[in-house]
Amino acid sequence: MLQSLQAQFPQQIALSLSNDPTALTNVLNMLSANDTATIKEGERLLKPFLKNPPCIASLINQLTTVVDISVRHHAALLLKKKIGIFFPKFGSNDQANLKSEILQIMIREPIKSVAVAIAGAVAVLTKTIFAKNGQWPEIFTILMQLSHDPNENMRSLNYELLGQLAEQVTKQLKPHAETLATMFVMGCQDAVPAVAKAALAATSSFIVELGNEQEVMVMEKVLGPMVTVMRNCLQSGEEETVVEALDVIQECCFLDQPLVNNHIQTFVEFTLEIIRSKSYESPLQQSAGQTLMNIIENRPKLLAASNLVHPTLVVLMEMIAKEDSSAAGSLFSFSSNKDGVLDDEEEDDGDYSPELDVQRLAQTIIDTMAMAIPSKHFAEPALSLIGQGMSSADPQMRKAGSAVLGVIAEGCADKLRELLPSILPRLLQLMQDPEYYVRECACFALGQFSEYCQPDILHFNQSILPVIFQTLDDPRPTLQGTSCYVLEYFCENLQPSTLRPYLPLLMGKLATLLQSTQRSTKEMALTAIAATAVASEKDFLPYSEVICQILGELIFNTEPDLFAIRGRALECLGHVAVALGREHFSRYFEAGMRSAMQAVQLGDESLKEHSYVFIANCAKVMGKAYVPFLPELVPFLLGVVEESEVTIHQEGDEDVEEDDDEEDDEDEDGDEEEGDYRLNVQEGFINSKKAALTAIGALAENTLEAFAPYLQKTLQVLMTPETGVLFSLHDVIRAEALSILQFLLLSACRAEGVLTEAASEAVSGSVLSLTAGVVEVGAAVMQAYLTAMNTDRDLVPISYACEGVSGVLRSLGLAALGLPLRPITDSNKATNNAAAEETGPLLNKLMETVHNLLQEKSPAQKLAKKMELQHLAVGGTGGGDADDEEEEDHDNVVIDSVTDLVGELAKVMKAEFVPYFRVFHKALLKFTKPSRPHSDRAMAIGCYAEVLAELGGAAVMEYAEVLLPVVRVGCTDTMESVRRNSAFCLGVFVESTGPALSGYFLQMLTWLHPLCVRPAGQQVVGGGADVGGADVDNALSAVAKMIRVAPAGLIPLDQVLPVLLEALPLRGDTSEGPSVYGCLVGLLEANDPATVQLLPSRLLPVFLQVFSKDSTAMDETKAIVVRALKGIAASSAYQNALMANLANIADVEVRQMIEMAIHS
Repeated sequence: MLQSLQAQFPQQIALSLSNDPTALTNVLNMLSANDTATIKEGERLLKPFLKNPPCIASLINQLTTVVDISVRHHAALLLKKKIGIFFPKFGSNDQANLKSEILQIMIREPIKSVAVAIAGAVAVLTKTIFAKNGQWPEIFTILMQLSHDPNENMRSLNYELLGQLAEQVTKQLKPHAETLATMFVMGCQDAVPAVAKAALAATSSFIVELGNEQEVMVMEKVLGPMVTVMRNCLQSGEEETVVEALDVIQECCFLDQPLVNNHIQTFVEFTLEIIRSKSYESPLQQSAGQTLMNIIENRPKLLAASNLVHPTLVVLMEMIAKEDSSAAGSLFSFSSNKDGVLDDEEEDDGDYSPELDVQRLAQTIIDTMAMAIPSKHFAEPALSLIGQGMSSADPQMRKAGSAVLGVIAEGCADKLRELLPSILPRLLQLMQDPEYYVRECACFALGQFSEYCQPDILHFNQSILPVIFQTLDDPRPTLQGTSCYVLEYFCENLQPSTLRPYLPLLMGKLATLLQSTQRSTKEMALTAIAATAVASEKDFLPYSEVICQILGELIFNTEPDLFAIRGRALECLGHVAVALGREHFSRYFEAGMRSAMQAVQLGDESLKEHSYVFIANCAKVMGKAYVPFLPELVPFLLGVVEESEVTIHQEGDEDVEEDDDEEDDEDEDGDEEEGDYRLNVQEGFINSKKAALTAIGALAENTLEAFAPYLQKTLQVLMTPETGVLFSLHDVIRAEALSILQFLLLSACRAEGVLTEAASEAVSGSVLSLTAGVVEVGAAVMQAYLTAMNTDRDLVPISYACEGVSGVLRSLGLAALGLPLRPITDSNKATNNAAAEETGPLLNKLMETVHNLLQEKSPAQKLAKKMELQHLAVGGTGGGDADDEEEEDHDNVVIDSVTDLVGELAKVMKAEFVPYFRVFHKALLKFTKPSRPHSDRAMAIGCYAEVLAELGGAAVMEYAEVLLPVVRVGCTDTMESVRRNSAFCLGVFVESTGPALSGYFLQMLTWLHPLCVRPAGQQVVGGGADVGGADVDNALSAVAKMIRVAPAGLIPLDQVLPVLLEALPLRGDTSEGPSVYGCLVGLLEANDPATVQLLPSRLLPVFLQVFSKDSTAMDETKAIVVRALKGIAASSAYQNALMANLANIADVEVRQMIEMAIHS
C-alpha cells in the first residue's frame, strides 16, 4: 500500500490518507522509524495531506481509534500544528463538535505524553477562538474540574494544559489571575510529586508570560510553594526541573514589579544551599549562582536591608576556604595542582575541575556583590570577614580572606584606598606565608589593588616592590605569573625615578622568566616587561638590546600553540617603542611591522588584536615613518572594522511539523522565516575590532595630513547610519569609534592648513579660521559626540564622547563652538536622529548636554540609577534611606569625563563661560558633600579649581562664600586626592583674587598648616610623585601665593617660612615649583629679614637640592633658582655661605654643573 501511495501525485496522496485511516496510521508510524530516510519519506507523504481541512477529522480519528501510542502522539502533534489554521474554515456546528470532542479526547487519553500533546492542541485552539472574539467557557470549566479531580493523572493534566494555555492566551487568563494563583498554590502543595511538578511548570509559564503586567503580583503567593517543590525535586534527583524553575526566578528579578521582594531571603538561602553542597551537578550550581547574582544585581539595597550581606559572604568565604585548589588559580584560569605547579600545557584545557568551578562561582558572586551593593552596606561586613580570614591560624581561611580581598578590590576601590595603610602590611606578610596557596591569593589581591587603587597604592612602593621581587623567585609558575600581573599594573604608573634603583634587579628576574618552559609564565613576563618599559622610559635603554633580541625571536613564531606568546611579544615590542622613542627604536621597527603584517593573515583573533595594538603604539613614536604603509594598512584595518557583528543563521530543512506552507504562515503571527539573527559576542572578535579602531586613530593622529586621502572612507565606515561602527551593538566598539573621531578632525585640519606643525593647537583667545572641508568634518564629529552624549544607553561611549569633545576644543579652541549642527556629509539627507535635525551653532546644545550629564539625566545614567534604586517598600520590607540617592557613588565613568570637559570649556571660553558655569555649579556642588565618596569630592573640588582659575577674580568671589567651607573640610580629609584638590583650590582663590580675600588668609594658614608638615614616608629626597605628597606641594603653593599678595605684615613669615622650607623639595606635584620657589626668590630679592636670616642654613640647601640627580624639579623652577644663586654669588655678604653649601655637595658633577650655571 505504501508503494502505491509513493507513486501517486500529491493531491491523490492527500485524498488517499484522508479516506484510508490505515494508510494514515502506517505513514504516521514512519515518523517513529530509526531510519532517517524513512522519516523523511513519511514527512513527504504527509505534506499534501496536511494542506487540507479534512486532515483535522482524520487526525482526530487516529487519536480515538489507534492503539499504537507513537501514532497517537504524532497525530496529536500534527493536530496542534494545524487545528488553529483550519478551525476558522469549519462551519459553526463542526466547530462546536470539534471543541467538545477534543476536550473529551484529552481527558480520556490514558498516556501522559499523548495527553500533553493533545493539551497543546487545545491551547492552540483556545488561542484561535479568542483571537476571533469567540467564546469557550467550557475550557475554564474543565480546568476547575480537573484541578479537583481525585485522579492524580487528571490533576497533572490540568497543569499541563494550564502551562500551554499560559503561553497561548495570557491576555484572556489575566482576569482569572487570582483564581489561577490559588490553583497553582494548591497544585504545588499536592502530595503527588508529578502533580506538584506540573503545577511548578505551569506557574513558571504564567509568570513568564505575564512579565511586567500588574497581574503578575498575584503570583507572589505561589513563590513560597514553588521553592518547596524545588526542594522536593532536589531530594528526588530531578535537578533539571530545578534549573528550569530557577530560570523563572531569574526572570522575576528583572521585572519592575516587586514580585520577588518579600521572598528575597528564601531565594538567597535556597540558592546558597545548592551552591555550597557537593551533592549537585555543576549545571544546577551554576544556575543557582546565576539566580543569586541576578538578585544581587537587581535588588542590591533590598539584599542589604534584609541583612543578607554578611551571611551570604560567610557562606561564600567558607566555600573558598574548604576547596583544596588555589583560589587565585581559579581567577586566573591557572589549572594548578596541589603543589602550585601548572598542569602539562600540552594537554586539553578542558580537564574538568569541580573545585575550580566552585571557587570561580563563589568569587564571581562576591564580585557581583561588591560591584552592585552600595559600599556603605557592603564594605564593612566584607572587610570584617576578610580581616578575620587573613588573621586566622587556619591557612585555608587565610587563603580565602586574601582571595576575597582581591575580588572586592574593584567594587570597593574607594573604601580600600582609604584603608591601604592598615591593610597592606598584613597583605604583604601573607605574600610570604608558608603555604603557597596563601601567597598566591595574597599576590593576586595585591595585583587587584595595583589595578584599582591607583595612584594611592604607588605611595607604598618602597614596601611593595621588594616583596614582589621575592615572589618572582618562587619556583611555582602560578606565583611567578601572578607576580608579573602585579608588576604589570603597579609598574606602568611609576615614575622613572622611582623605578630606577630597582630596574637592574627587576629586568634580570623578568629576563629569567622569559626563558620559562611554561607558556603562561612567559606571557605574563612579557606583559610585566611592557609595563616596566613604559614606566622607566629612557632608563630602559640599557636593557633594550637584549630584550628586543628575545622579542625578535618570539614575534615570528608560526606554531598556533605559540600565537599567544607571539602576540604578547609583539605588543611588548610596541611598548618598548614608546619607552625608547623614535631615535632608539627605529632599528627594530621594520621587523616589528613585518611580524604584524604577517600576523594579521594567520586568522587568530588574539594575534590580530596584539598586532593592531603594536601598530597603534608604534605610530605614537614613529609618526610619519608609517606613511609608506598607509595604502596597504588603512584599507585593511577598515575592512576589519567593517566586519559584520550580526550573522544570519539559516535553519535546516524543516520537518512536517514545521512546514512552510502558506496556510502555516497565517498562523505564525509574523514569525520570520528568513533565519535567526545572531550577534557575534566572541571576546576575540570584539577586542580585535576595537584594537583596529585604535590603530586607525593612532595613524590619523600621528601621520596627520598624510592620512587625509583616507578620511572620507574612514568617516563613512564610522558614521553611515545603522551600518557604521558608531551604531555598533557593542558599547566598547562604539566608544573606541568615538574616541578616534577627534584625530580624524585633526588630520583634516593639518591637511587644509588650519593647523600647522608650528601652530598645532588653537591659541587661547583667538578664533581659528576654518575651511569648508574642516567645517564639514568638524560638524560631523561634534554631531556624533553630541548624539552619543544624549542618546547612548551605555556609560563608556558617553565618557569617550566627552573626552573627544575636550580633544576637539584643545585643537580648534573657540572655533569648535561655532561649528554648525548638521549631519555628516549630506545636509539634505534625512536622519532619524533628533539631535542631528537641529541647526545652528552647537554651543547651546553642548552646554545643555553637559548640564544634563552633570545632573545624571542622560538615558544611560538614568538606567544605571534605576538599577541602583530598586524599590524597597513592599509588603513590610521597609523603605530605604532618604539620603540613598544623594549618597550613591556617581558613575565615575561619565561624570569624571564631564567635569574634565567643563574645565576644558572654561580654558577655551574664559569669562564667556561665567553664565554657563552658574548653571553647572548647582549640579556640581552636590558632589562636594561630606557624605559623598572621596572620589566624588576630589573630582568636584578639582573641577571648581580648574574652572575658577580661568574665570577671573570677580567670578571667583561669587563662589567664595559657598566653597571656602568645602575646601576647609577638604584640607582635613583622610584621602590625599581630596586634600590635594582642596589646597589647589585655595591657591586658585588667592591667585585669582589677589588681596581681596586677605581677611581669610590667617584662617587659610591654619587650614593649610597640617598639610605643610610632610609625613615621614615622604622625607626621602628623590622619592618623586610615587611617595605621595601632592597635597603638601599644593598646600605649599597656596601659602606661597598668599605671601606674594598679602598686605605687608599680615603673614607671620618668621613662623611660616621654616615650615615651608622643611617640607621642600616638592614630591608629588612639581608643577607648583615656579610658584613656591618664585615666592622664596622674590622674598630674598626684596631683602625680607626673615628670609635673609634663613639663607645660609635653610634656604641655600633647599635651592641647591633642586639640581641633584634625584631632583624632579621643572626647568622653569631651576631657572628661577639659578637667578637667585647668581644674585647671592654677586653679594659679598653671602658668597661664603654659598661656597660652604656648595662644598657640602658630595657629587662633584652636580657641584660643577651648579657653578657653571651661576657663572654663565
